[in-house]
Amino acid sequence: MKLFPLIVGAIQWVEQFARGKGRDKQDAVIELVKTGLSISELVIAKDLLNDDDVVQAARKVIDAYVALQNVIASKAR
Repeated sequence: MKLFPLIVGAIQWVEQFARGKGRDKQDAVIELVKTGLSISELVIAKDLLNDDDVVQAARKVIDAYVALQNVIASKAR
């Protein structure tokens, strides 16, 4: 759950400023989260987003968040 705010912030940034679709945007979110974690990893000495299981789970969170935003946007029209 500690990653969730970082993932949401990264999604919002990528949606606003990055071009591309799907996996390209997902990769950009992962890279932003990795950058955000780099300082905290120095403090706690863990390499969270270089673990394949963590990356796959983060991608699922990204997909779920984007799907929720798309449904909300479609209902708001």
